[in-house]
Amino acid sequence: MPQKILEQLFKFAAKTIPDEQILAAKKTYQMETGTIYEDDKSYNSRMALFLEWYLFNKYAPNSSKTVLQVLLENNSEEFNNDKLNIYKSISESIQSLFLIQKVNDGSVKAINLFTDEIYLIQEKDSLLIFRKNDIFQGRIIYFQNHFRFTGNFCFHPKKTHKYIKSEINLIAKKLNQYKKDLAKTEKTLLKAKTKLNQHELDIGKLNKKLQNNNSENKIAKLNQKLKLLAEEKGAQIRTIQELTNQVSFIRNDKIKLEGGKQINALINHLAYKKLKWERSRQIDISDIYKN
Repeated sequence: MPQKILEQLFKFAAKTIPDEQILAAKKTYQMETGTIYEDDKSYNSRMALFLEWYLFNKYAPNSSKTVLQVLLENNSEEFNNDKLNIYKSISESIQSLFLIQKVNDGSVKAINLFTDEIYLIQEKDSLLIFRKNDIFQGRIIYFQNHFRFTGNFCFHPKKTHKYIKSEINLIAKKLNQYKKDLAKTEKTLLKAKTKLNQHELDIGKLNKKLQNNNSENKIAKLNQKLKLLAEEKGAQIRTIQELTNQVSFIRNDKIKLEGGKQINALINHLAYKKLKWERSRQIDISDIYKN
């Protein structure tokens, strides 16, 4: 079922997007992953991986949204609500390098090597496709209350795993730092909101005192306090807005966009090395999977 949905989505994209845009994207992709020829044994899977990259990972010009997200926005009237919601859910896919922890009949347990998140993924052909400790490029979608693979993979030989993990660690360290910065900023934001709430409570109390007071001297003092609290409240609101913007910047620009681009660049770089190894069996694999 997921494959049929994806095939329908790919066909719609191919029909809707101008050929010259797809061809230009293909050239860009092959600059990173290597030129694909029809006699390559991985030709079909790599062409499918290109389509996934183009729709799920490539950002539309002057946009923070992917080609697929923009495509769905601009053509929402082409689908009924159920199918549109399915496509929107699929657009939030997770591409990564995964390690298989356990293979079951009909499912696998895999770990995202960039984030250490563990997924139980439904796959009817799991026993035929996967082996424990496999490392591979894959993409997860959430479909009908289950995680599932799109079905297109690039497996990397066991001898390369040490090198791959060392490259992943470089990116994972940056992502972890971004996440620490995010957590620290969110904590500061929470404190700022708590302080704002206290200002609003204090202002409310002073207003009640004003309503119940007839002394001009006390009223003048209360008004002075209210003025100061209003200024502090205004400053706190500006601080909250700045912190909110920082949270959004770290979450979207740093973790999602910049982190995603770094992950994608490494995945494509490794795919190129795998293609080179497929074509050059006489070369030792350690001479290919290296910097």
